Amino acid sequence: MKIGLIGSGGREHAIAKTLCKDPQRDSLFVFGSHLNPGIQKIAEGSFLGDMHDLQKIDDFFTANGVELVVVGPEVPLISGVSDQLRPKGFKVVGPTKAQARLEGDKVFMRDLLRRRVKKGSLIWREVKDVASAQDFITEVGQVAVKPIGLTGGKGVWVMGVHFHTMEEALEKVEFALRQDGVVLLEERLIGEEFSRMAFVSDGKIAPMPVAQDFKYAFDGDQGGMTGGMGAYTMADGAMPFLNSEDLEQADSILQSTVDAIEAESGESYRGFLYGQFMATADGVRVIEYNVRLGDPEAINMMALLETNAVDLFGMIAEGALDESEVSFLSQASVVKYLVPASYPGSGNEHVEIDFNEKEIEKAGFSVIFASIAQKGQTMETLGSRALAIVGLGESVYNISEQIETLLEQIEPSTMRHRKDIGDENVIREKIQKMRSIRNEVF
Repeated sequence: MKIGLIGSGGREHAIAKTLCKDPQRDSLFVFGSHLNPGIQKIAEGSFLGDMHDLQKIDDFFTANGVELVVVGPEVPLISGVSDQLRPKGFKVVGPTKAQARLEGDKVFMRDLLRRRVKKGSLIWREVKDVASAQDFITEVGQVAVKPIGLTGGKGVWVMGVHFHTMEEALEKVEFALRQDGVVLLEERLIGEEFSRMAFVSDGKIAPMPVAQDFKYAFDGDQGGMTGGMGAYTMADGAMPFLNSEDLEQADSILQSTVDAIEAESGESYRGFLYGQFMATADGVRVIEYNVRLGDPEAINMMALLETNAVDLFGMIAEGALDESEVSFLSQASVVKYLVPASYPGSGNEHVEIDFNEKEIEKAGFSVIFASIAQKGQTMETLGSRALAIVGLGESVYNISEQIETLLEQIEPSTMRHRKDIGDENVIREKIQKMRSIRNEVF
């Protein structure tokens, strides 16, 4: 089958590897924003263009006889790429423009939860002036300040983390109001975040293993917010700080959200749904939704996926998903992104690095390329998360330690990563934190 893939980041490299396990059977054509060296090894054809340019995407896939299209990033989905391609006969893995409002419009998402889902939400308010914001903060206490549109995981400010006083909160509000004329305020939740993603097709969902993403730039959740420095999953597909009721609630909210967005849009949802949840003393709450696979979590999921991805994605696109046919390896996984030392700030975005992929594979790990480009015999970072090291095994703790041993030897001096992703002490602290929050006695 000729398969089209939109996007050229780490998520898309992970998807590409999974789709092209049988190059004799399947060939890949990629529409991306840059030439990802990992994807280039796999793809039969590539085209560089704007993720908003739906006609160029259409033309490229049409010219190459593509049958199935998998959409990686959010921008083309929010722009309506599925609406563009489906009427032309393409089988598309990705929701429609109306459904993509779940990610593209945070106020719409919150209102949908209030009107149709009726569970999993939190206290929130859409405000258009500083006085209303001050009233809400006075009423609720600590809050999160969220611009209403896309932020790439970097645009949210949390009271008690990024700022501490009412004056600082109102400064953040004023900044967001100058940009958008409106801002979303939410109560700050106390608990542990987790990612639960699902394959979705015509009202049916097939949940993936639970992952935990590390958003902050430095160890110990210090520094600015990033697109995600890495993630881990456990061998049982759950998290040791969650209980069975947490997962049941998260999956129930996901299913109800699919039902709600299908009813709201009048269309079948066919693609991925990413729920960012928080387990609290009062149950599971929705932090946000993404209408695509998360990055880095997609790297974990694609490494663990046992089911043939081409067959699976074809079923999703045709509305024929069968949850019983979706399986993942019973292994733990760890993904750690290497980034320029200045990330997420500026300073050394474009540096050349000499990276030996074969050495990493010899050590038992794999590499996912993201914001990086081939430059002769070396590679040049493009300013964001450059590449990820991926490990699978029985114990998340052992995988993390082994990756650290490897990176001590080979990590370029101009790069850095978070060492605490999958660290045993960090995870045990999370377990104790949730026990305390739940007032559990052991």
